[in-house]
Amino acid sequence: MNFRISARTILHLGSELISSDGVAFYELIKNSLDARASSVTVSIIYRLDHVVYAQILRELGEDRDTPPALRERYLRSLPRRRTWQQLRPVAIAGLVAEAPEVDDLEAAFQRARSRAAFITALRSANRIEVDDDGDGMSMDILQTVYLTIGTSYRAQQKLEQYADDEESSDEDEEAPRVILGEKGLGRLSAMRLGDRVTIVTAQTGSRHWNQLDIDWNDFADAADQDLDSVVVEPEEGNEKARQESGTLIQISALRSEWSADKLQSLAVEHFSKLSDPFSRARRPPLHLRFNDQPVPVPEFAGFLLEQAHGRFQARLILTGARAPRIEGRMEYRLHGRNRPLRLTTLELHTLTGIDVATIERVGAFELDMYWFNRRLLTKLEGIGNLTVVRRILAEWAGGVALYRDGYRVNPYGGANDDWLDLDRDAFSTSGFKLNRGQIIGRATITQRGNPYLVDQTNREGLKENPEKEAFVTILAAIVEIYRQYLNEIDRDIDRARRVTAAEALARFQEEDERLGSLMPLVEEALRESEGGRTLTRRLRDTVVDLRAAAELVQRAAGAQERERSRVLHLASVGLMIESLAHELYRATAAGLETIAQAKRSRNADSTGTSLRVLDSQLRTLQKRLKVLDPLSTNARQTKENFELVGWIDDIVRGFASRNEGRRIDIIARSVPPNRELRIHAVKGMFVQVLENLLSNSLFWVAAQFRERLRLHVARDDDDPIGHIEVVIDLNARRIVVTDDGPGIPEERRETVFEPFFSTKPQKQGKGLGLYIAREIAEYHGGTLTLGPADNHGNIHSVIFEIGNVDG
Repeated sequence: MNFRISARTILHLGSELISSDGVAFYELIKNSLDARASSVTVSIIYRLDHVVYAQILRELGEDRDTPPALRERYLRSLPRRRTWQQLRPVAIAGLVAEAPEVDDLEAAFQRARSRAAFITALRSANRIEVDDDGDGMSMDILQTVYLTIGTSYRAQQKLEQYADDEESSDEDEEAPRVILGEKGLGRLSAMRLGDRVTIVTAQTGSRHWNQLDIDWNDFADAADQDLDSVVVEPEEGNEKARQESGTLIQISALRSEWSADKLQSLAVEHFSKLSDPFSRARRPPLHLRFNDQPVPVPEFAGFLLEQAHGRFQARLILTGARAPRIEGRMEYRLHGRNRPLRLTTLELHTLTGIDVATIERVGAFELDMYWFNRRLLTKLEGIGNLTVVRRILAEWAGGVALYRDGYRVNPYGGANDDWLDLDRDAFSTSGFKLNRGQIIGRATITQRGNPYLVDQTNREGLKENPEKEAFVTILAAIVEIYRQYLNEIDRDIDRARRVTAAEALARFQEEDERLGSLMPLVEEALRESEGGRTLTRRLRDTVVDLRAAAELVQRAAGAQERERSRVLHLASVGLMIESLAHELYRATAAGLETIAQAKRSRNADSTGTSLRVLDSQLRTLQKRLKVLDPLSTNARQTKENFELVGWIDDIVRGFASRNEGRRIDIIARSVPPNRELRIHAVKGMFVQVLENLLSNSLFWVAAQFRERLRLHVARDDDDPIGHIEVVIDLNARRIVVTDDGPGIPEERRETVFEPFFSTKPQKQGKGLGLYIAREIAEYHGGTLTLGPADNHGNIHSVIFEIGNVDG
């Protein structure tokens, strides 16, 4: 047996697959563009108030949307059910006086001599027309293609075009034709808009127009009968000139209210963004009319882009060597700053957690995004005041829209769509930067370059698959980097403007000394009169009050600095606690297993070996606790005299012993060797700084080795996979941590020290390690900077200048 398809199934397809009027129009216009139309006109003729229209159909029991049981209940609830003759005056009273052809409609109502004739006139009252001068359809295509739901006609055209393009020369100047349709479902769009449709179409060279009439109510009436029980047959229409071609789709028995304002809203929200607004390509040849009056499709407000306070451009590049990477540029125009963005394959994989093969399947794409600080917008000469400028921005802003081959993929970047979580991320940070209302942007893909990013059947975005998820994740990750960049520049500017308590006190002290030198002269000048002597006393009292206030500020600044030390300590310990818990759990579990093995074994030699292993594990734990002890609460701010070289050696040895299974050489040495350096400092701070630096190096050396394994440029044998070296330069009074990992790009020399900046996966990197390490170093009178870059522009060392900490 085969599946049978009932007639009403086609109605379900139309309601489920075409989700909105905007999508319905998009599908119809797309069909015209695929037919290579040089002009597409959408006209709405609205002659009868839709509320009146719907009321009459409901009272006559002819509305398709109401289920039969509810329809009967409604009819029974009427106090007096009117006949169609009694409803005729209601229809005439509901006519739109200024509408075109309204007299013809009134005459049709008056001429009706039967219920059927009245309903026919009623359903033809309002209509939508989509008229193009494209290729048109022959009788054969109308029968075999248009009447086939889910036809592969356009998909086959694409395959043939791809084959032709591959055979053509690269020197061909004409750009390949873009075919937008593929799934063969566009004809259901007419069903979304109205219950009846008439198609009049023909190709160049034919003598007659071809006409097809469909009443979707026939499928509802047939209900459970087979789909082919409803006969739909095109027929030969009127004569035409041989050179004429094109298609007119006339939709009547409209299913919703229409007005010039509603069409204008569609023009703003949908039609204006139908094609890529940033592209220089010619806009789609689209014209809108409502009751014979033109409705403008807004031109893209390109002048707004010149007022943007920031711009972010990025692209995913596929090199063909299994090494996809991100390149771009971040601009903060308001402050005249810009910086390149480069993410290597390793960083991209590490940041997103997406395997390289999936990233490659996503395909190359581009992102171009303009950011506006709405508070700083001003009126524009020749455009309007601030209110007008903000209104225009609101029309075009909305986040990042998606365009394939220059045409919109709905609903991304729409009024109710936040596919990159821009608003949620913006409102979770200070300043609300990069929420959708501040962004005009677009991402671009192509059918050929991104074959895994395909539309869902209902046109509500891309089909859910690993490639779509990866695409969204990558876009969101790089937009987050841009957000961090804007925040970093703002903090930079704020720091430049900020006056510290120490600077203010120093300035006050200078002015106080000047005032002190002037006071005797003032007293000498004012001593001759009682009023002058009174003024002198008041002046002296004021100076005393100012000095007392300065002393309060000084004490408050000291307390703030101590609080800063406490916060930095706790934050750093918090970052370490996760790794510590994991290490202690692992060591404890291993120790318990060793004891269990010793208990089970009856061999004395085996038991001795197990106990020696346990002894080693306990010694490792002891070393770890020895290093952690200075981080205790009581010791966090206590300076003491200690020998630095041996202490750093203890820290590095302990770190190396905990990670000996990773096959990474971790060593410490002093220059010159066999010398000591006694200092007076907070001992635990050196643990915090060194632990953060070593952990970063360890992560990236291991990540780089995994990447080399993927590329088959390294072997997984017993050799070390990388090296980390800590050098205590006694003459220069600094500690240098160097590794042979991938390094830090030169353009991120300062960015890596910004709070919350990280290219590690979200669960493994919080972006605070280097920030806290630098803050601790500066609090201690030292500095933390990056070393020089290599010939490839990557930095492999971090320098901790110890500062003035003599013992």
